[in-house]
Amino acid sequence: MADFPKFDETAQRLGPLWGQLRPAESSPPFVVEDRFARQIEVMHASAGRDATYVALTRKMDGDTSVADVAATVHYAPFVEGTAIIYDLIDETMQGKARPFMCDLTGHFLRSYLLLPFQTERTSIAAHGTGERRFVEVTFLDGCDKVVQAALPFQLRTIDSSGNVLTSKYTATNRNGQFKHELAPMSRVVVVHSGLTSREERLTL
Repeated sequence: MADFPKFDETAQRLGPLWGQLRPAESSPPFVVEDRFARQIEVMHASAGRDATYVALTRKMDGDTSVADVAATVHYAPFVEGTAIIYDLIDETMQGKARPFMCDLTGHFLRSYLLLPFQTERTSIAAHGTGERRFVEVTFLDGCDKVVQAALPFQLRTIDSSGNVLTSKYTATNRNGQFKHELAPMSRVVVVHSGLTSREERLTL
């Protein structure tokens, strides 16, 4: 992977999400324009009831320069125009399902998540007392319902002096739930969304 230095970083950030993926029942939601179909592979998987994970990867056949693979992506007929596309590499909400340019220049893959609606906020809740405290993280839709999908994020816990006690990439499970036991000295919990890069925090 020497030609793709960002792959290791991507694997670290999204590894916990990949562990939650399961085979999808539908065909791929993305369709790559014909002239790049032999150079780009489309892989997809279920990330839970509400989400589909899609990866566009370069086929390493030796015929294409690392510097010049960019293709227009269209959608399968079953994809609703109101579906929301999240770019997991750039941690941005790309928007509704409209054709877009996928630039694999210098990248081994680009990763996306499709949801039928936008995630509106992150819920961070602490439970327990004394030495046994837990934090629960869920992502909510516009009706404050839990998004039932594996969604990636970074969790940080901080003590009263500002020292980082925990910093790890993780993901909710396929039902949209996440639970973590807190160290006794934890005073702040920070959640960095892997969908939008938005950070939210809870002071304990």
